[in-house]
Amino acid sequence: MEISLALRTGPRLNPLSVLAAVLVFVGVFGFLRDRVPLGRGPMTRCDPVEDAFCEEDEGRASGTARGTGRGAGPAGPVLEAAQACRGVGYLCADLTHTDRVRMQRWRDFSGTMVVHVPRPDFEDLGEATRLQAAAARGIRAWNSSPFPIRTDLRGDRGPHFAVRWTRGLGGSQIGVARTQWSSSTGLTVVSIELTTRSPFGAGGLIDSRQVQLTAAHEMGHALGLPHSDSPRDVMYPTNTASSLSAQDYRTMEALYQLEDGTEIVR
Repeated sequence: MEISLALRTGPRLNPLSVLAAVLVFVGVFGFLRDRVPLGRGPMTRCDPVEDAFCEEDEGRASGTARGTGRGAGPAGPVLEAAQACRGVGYLCADLTHTDRVRMQRWRDFSGTMVVHVPRPDFEDLGEATRLQAAAARGIRAWNSSPFPIRTDLRGDRGPHFAVRWTRGLGGSQIGVARTQWSSSTGLTVVSIELTTRSPFGAGGLIDSRQVQLTAAHEMGHALGLPHSDSPRDVMYPTNTASSLSAQDYRTMEALYQLEDGTEIVR
């Protein structure tokens, strides 16, 4: 159906004809309005990487939050920051730049978590073995916090996820944890990626101490932790700590005392 409106000049219009035309137009407009969302194009699902409140099956964006979780509305309890952020370490640190955060952690996990840490075989064997051992030490730093963690160096234990090595991640990055979260499954880990080469200077092999701290940092993300706002913590965005701090452990404990999917709001 095509509807057009035009201004005309010429003989005077009959008022009753004008009224009838207006009523017809209003009726057709209402018919179309009930079937076409105003101000939107075709319905699309939200981006599961960029929008942390987007549910793959429910498709409603509702702000921003830490992680890659999805949810059309709360997936768990909603708590006020004034009460929920006491004695939880840096669990609420992201509230300095957003209105809400969602706690995303492994759900109903029992037993031992196994992480495969291969050698970066594209490097010299001796150096590759050194980097492998350093990464394994960093990941095991979280052993028993919140559950037992075992590193599998040979890849024969059926790991929950694996470390991947690369010569560079771009910019000054030396590690990244790739995770997913949904209201139905909780947190899962795609991989932890670590570099073998320093992004600074001539790009030589990275120091094993840096690898250990980076692996510990990314493992913290893999378990659900946000960034810390204190340079004394291993979860600070840059490697300024020498080991996991008491606050790192306290924040992990607080995270796993909350129901997965809990939202904390300012």
